[in-house]
Amino acid sequence: MTLYPLLMAPTFRHGEETPWGGHMLRDTLMKDAPDGATGESLEISALPGHESMVANGVHAGKPLSRMIELWGDALTGHTGGEFPLLLKLLDTLMPLSVQVHPDDAYAAKHENKSGKSEAWIILNAEPGARIVYGVDTQGEPLEKVVAEGRIEDCLRWKNVRPGDVYYIPEGMVHAVGEGILCYEIGQSTDINYRLWDWGRVFADGKPRELQVEKALDVCRSDLHLEKNEGTTVLCRGGSRTYYICDSHFELCRLNLSGNMPLESGRMLFLTPMGPCTLRWGDDEMTLDAFDSVLVPAGLEGVVLEGDTKVLVSCLPDREKLIAELGYRAENVAGLVQ
Repeated sequence: MTLYPLLMAPTFRHGEETPWGGHMLRDTLMKDAPDGATGESLEISALPGHESMVANGVHAGKPLSRMIELWGDALTGHTGGEFPLLLKLLDTLMPLSVQVHPDDAYAAKHENKSGKSEAWIILNAEPGARIVYGVDTQGEPLEKVVAEGRIEDCLRWKNVRPGDVYYIPEGMVHAVGEGILCYEIGQSTDINYRLWDWGRVFADGKPRELQVEKALDVCRSDLHLEKNEGTTVLCRGGSRTYYICDSHFELCRLNLSGNMPLESGRMLFLTPMGPCTLRWGDDEMTLDAFDSVLVPAGLEGVVLEGDTKVLVSCLPDREKLIAELGYRAENVAGLVQ
């Protein structure tokens, strides 16, 4: 078994699946999106029916599930269970529905799936672009507000700019507004409980289905978070800015300015913001902006070379990160409870 970094070709959700989708994935990021209403590019995905494919090397053309079968823990770095993470790029011509995700316990009981915590990094935002980031009911029960049709009056809106990072734990009411391109990392599940969809109807004259009862079951209306500034540490080849490290995933940005060794032992998702080179052993691969690369956990001696930013998502090692950051660990969302 010869491990190597996997350049992944995305699968897309578009058309009727994402009636809110736009054209930036195709026209700005140069993704091979099928149409101008493509809302999601599933960059690294093992979701049934929406799997990304290997685009390089001897395994080109194989779906991610096949690589999991072939490489097992050498790929994922963990034993058993479903593939843990899902990486997407989102493009919103119109706002998404107001929704909330359950935790693992609720999702296992009601959906036989894992729950979902996730995070967004804003890649592009039109002037005035906003997201929904929690609710403020002024002390009223959320159930009452929803029943009386006043949910829009209680949404917490945040203006966003490129580079902003938002952590969305289980139970956080959220929605991406219009005119936004963003990076999303989270648990590998497709559970979304829609609480509100702006009263809109689509081509068939019907509104999208809501899951209000379940959304209210799992909503944590007390969550009033702000965007995450992270904390930066120097390292060989540049620096690392850590943003989030909860029990499900870790998110950081590499500020690359030279040759930066990457750790082994954990599966890494790499998304460069500009051209750079990935080297391992006697091999190398040139990466373009917004390529998505899966570095197997068992591959050692991997080095990034260049002068750009690289987004990195992986499974968490919270004890190690707390030890590295010391008192600065409190600046990383989800790390210090």
